[in-house]
Amino acid sequence: MNRLDLFDGGFPLSTETLDFLQGQSQMAATLTALGGSDTYILSGVAIQGSNATDGMIVYQGEVLPFKGGAIQPQVTIIETKEEVTYLADDDGDGLGDSKSAYVRRYAEFGNSGTVSFAFSQLKPFIHGVAHEMFTTFFKDIRLPYVGAIEDIPEGWELCEILSGSFPVIYDASNPDYNQILKQGGANSVTLTEAQIPSHNHSGTTSTIGSHTHTGDTSTTGSHTHTGGTASGGSHTHGGRTTTNGAHTHGVPNDDHETPRNVDYSTDEWGGHTGGIDRYVRTTSEGSHSHTFTTYSAGSHTHSFTTNSGGSHKHSFRTDGAGSHSHTFTTQSKGGGQSHENRPFYKVIALIKYVGFAS
Repeated sequence: MNRLDLFDGGFPLSTETLDFLQGQSQMAATLTALGGSDTYILSGVAIQGSNATDGMIVYQGEVLPFKGGAIQPQVTIIETKEEVTYLADDDGDGLGDSKSAYVRRYAEFGNSGTVSFAFSQLKPFIHGVAHEMFTTFFKDIRLPYVGAIEDIPEGWELCEILSGSFPVIYDASNPDYNQILKQGGANSVTLTEAQIPSHNHSGTTSTIGSHTHTGDTSTTGSHTHTGGTASGGSHTHGGRTTTNGAHTHGVPNDDHETPRNVDYSTDEWGGHTGGIDRYVRTTSEGSHSHTFTTYSAGSHTHSFTTNSGGSHKHSFRTDGAGSHSHTFTTQSKGGGQSHENRPFYKVIALIKYVGFAS
């Protein structure tokens, strides 16, 4: 940056020197653009109750002192001029000409000056710098915020477009994440049968060796059973008669004596009649049996009907079985409820810059 070095001993003041000084002033004025606008508070002008303090402002790129006081809606620019007498006598009156040399400008509340504007147009310098920075370099940037919602800084607001969502980094190669603001996921899920890992439940009851099962059939009312024996060829049936009571038999009499108790009119002498006197009729004998043989019969069957029986049951015995196992089905378990699908989380807010109110 250019500078002017002054020394004691009669520095020659000239128009060139004055032009140099004015150029330096203009160069400094261009720095006011750093505020992000042409009108803002450079320093001071702090609000204290109903008053504002002194300070420095920039109005349309011009740096001006600000005289504080009671806050009013309008700010005005006061301009004063001071004339000096030049050595030149352009009007020929024999005196040096008077020309305006010192122009002083400052701002204060009111509307009596050369120009007036609304006090609300004056924003702190940092507002202008932030506005320029965020609108130029950080457009559409969202920043994390952990303060109270009511304390969000001026010029910022909640970024509701991301509310309630976990951010995912853009990935052009992943179809789920290859588009900004694409949505997906869920807070909780319920697994479908297809999503459950493939598995089975198996088991075997304890092995039992050869054994039988006994039991009773259910009670049944009166009923009969019918059936037939298998067909049989010519055969005989052997057997023994049942015990009989008292009866008589004919027996031989070797002494040819006249039989006792002879009944000549009956055929009870062993198949002989006609006055045979060699047999006698025996007296009654006790219980005994006779052997007999039935005549041969051709193929035939015997049918039968059991007697009707009242309510009764049948006992049974199953055949013995070797070592074996039993299959079974497990009982159904599970309630089918949804489960948490999110990682551990902590809530923050995202805010975006929207600019300061004019």
